[in-house]
Amino acid sequence: MQAQLRANRVGGARRATAPTGRRLSVKIMNANVLIANTKGGGHAFIGLYLAKELLKKGHKVTIMNDGDESKLTKKTPYSKYAELAREGATIAWGDPTKPSTFPRGSFDVVYDNNGKDLASCQPMIDHFKHKVDHYVFVSSAGAYKADSIEPMHVEGDNRKSTAGHVEVEAYLQSARMPYTVFQPLYIYGPNTAKDCEQWFVDRIIRDRPVPIPSPGIQLTSLTHVEDVAAMLALVPGNRNAIGQMYNVCSDRCISFVGICKAVAKALGKEADVVLYSPEKVGTGKSGKAEGFPFRTVHFFASSDKAKRELGWKPKHDFQKDVAALVADYKAQGRDKKEVDFSVDDKILAALGKSVKPAAAPAAPASASSSSSAGFDRVSSPSPSGSGPRRPSFSPRRDLSIKRTVLPPNWRDSVGGEAEAVPAAAAGRSAGRSSSIPRDWRSAL
Repeated sequence: MQAQLRANRVGGARRATAPTGRRLSVKIMNANVLIANTKGGGHAFIGLYLAKELLKKGHKVTIMNDGDESKLTKKTPYSKYAELAREGATIAWGDPTKPSTFPRGSFDVVYDNNGKDLASCQPMIDHFKHKVDHYVFVSSAGAYKADSIEPMHVEGDNRKSTAGHVEVEAYLQSARMPYTVFQPLYIYGPNTAKDCEQWFVDRIIRDRPVPIPSPGIQLTSLTHVEDVAAMLALVPGNRNAIGQMYNVCSDRCISFVGICKAVAKALGKEADVVLYSPEKVGTGKSGKAEGFPFRTVHFFASSDKAKRELGWKPKHDFQKDVAALVADYKAQGRDKKEVDFSVDDKILAALGKSVKPAAAPAAPASASSSSSAGFDRVSSPSPSGSGPRRPSFSPRRDLSIKRTVLPPNWRDSVGGEAEAVPAAAAGRSAGRSSSIPRDWRSAL
């Protein structure tokens, strides 16, 4: 007799479970997923790539974006939403703090890639409480407390109690939501809304100094957005991820100077790295520096937990990707655009350095070669009118005139003729006698 199966929902999938002692039959159904995406910042393009990844896995995807559609769709990553629609995604625009603007229908999994504090996240959490199988909050590894002794962050390390993300995480736990928290670090890749490696390209491609907070060997993690999306997309159907937190980062890290060298190599240039102290030049403190895109301290983490529990593995390596990133920079015409280097110039001025101006065209042979002299240096032309310039005329060298040294008593040898010199000569320059007769050489 055929056993009656009990259907249990697991994160958007239906798992058929047979009674004890019977063979288990499992059937996975695609999840209906909602992504609430932010209108700017370093997380903005996560929504685009996450939607693509989920669609590839066969899930039904709706992406709801905060902000003004008419303005945002003119720039990346939002200008790429038309591609998502062609791939089968539903695009909606609404306010994550106003449930009345949410897309209609029920969802199995919700990703909140929008809020940074409880005020912006609580309305969505409350709305979907008891209505979804899995609620995913995209937090930030920036909520970890910096540790100068053990700088690599591991899940469970101390976090800043004042951070808005931490408040949201605590609320999810108290609300007894089936939640998972992901904590990305710095993200790079095409279609970003916030510069990462581009900051370094801006300077190196223009042969400008690259001001780096000293000592320059601070380690950081740079993760490709496709690897970020791949990890987040492993949630639907995975109940083991409920109640867990995962660092989202590459399994490699790189120093600030290392980024400079990697970018310079891809450009075929040498990076002019200038190390400085933000505190001493007055452009930063407490791990931050004005104009610099990263924290000025070590900022990297372990992704071992995600590898172990989710089966995730990164496919990208920054040093292997940098050539493509530079090519994308040029393809966007960014090498031709104006860049504000005012903060750089402030730093360089504080260090007593200056940016070398572009080389001026060579001056004609007859032009003065010195801007500090108050007269033009005269050179003897070559007989043919061409060829190398001769050095300027020097009587002592060219006429072999030797220096004449006067004896201490030379005035006595010329008798009283000194008094016969007109008094007007007394106004001549100091340090040179005005009473020397014209025939003083013969008197010696």
